[in-house]
Amino acid sequence: MNFLQLCQRVFSEGGITGQITSCENQTGEALRVVNWVSEAYQQILKNQAMNWMFSHQSFTKQLTPGKGAYTFAELGVDRGVKWDTRSMRVAINPDMSDETFLQHMGFPAFRDYWLFSSRRSVESRPLNATSDTQINLRIAPLPADAYWLDFQCEVSAAPLVRNDDTPVFPERFHIAIVWKALREYGMFEAAPEVVTRADTNFQTDIFQLELDQSDEVTAGEPIC
Repeated sequence: MNFLQLCQRVFSEGGITGQITSCENQTGEALRVVNWVSEAYQQILKNQAMNWMFSHQSFTKQLTPGKGAYTFAELGVDRGVKWDTRSMRVAINPDMSDETFLQHMGFPAFRDYWLFSSRRSVESRPLNATSDTQINLRIAPLPADAYWLDFQCEVSAAPLVRNDDTPVFPERFHIAIVWKALREYGMFEAAPEVVTRADTNFQTDIFQLELDQSDEVTAGEPIC
């Protein structure tokens, strides 16, 4: 469902008088529904307990020789929010035929080792990657050449604004947005039966979304 269809579904499920034919330039009840749907979508995306699979994207970008710190913008990542430093590989060949892994390092350890004394300026094939306190990507040693970096990172979704804007997660779970928005309508109208129905349906659908789109839970090797 697109943004307009989500709003229309809230009208239908809530038994709201009238109809909505556009999400733009609305007033009154229609504007409230538009805002509730938009906010419901953002709240699902920002669920801090989840690491959504649909928010991860893969990139291959070229590093700058001698430069070991990068912002999302400097690597051409729009709306980036979190580096996946455990996914990174470097190669000197554009086809990545000679790629090697970058080993993740926590920033305190990275700072104490690579941002210390003469090691700050060592140039070679990169070995370690971390994310610093300013959410910059740090790579060390400094790349001695224009290496190619293959990596993944978490990217925030654009908000729903236009009628045909579509949520980033699979369509079969879009109904969760409707139930979350409908709950706000029920609270606004002091309609406990609407709130109860919305809560029950939302919990069912968000659970299915979590099962489908959360990272796989893995365990380490056995101790003995």
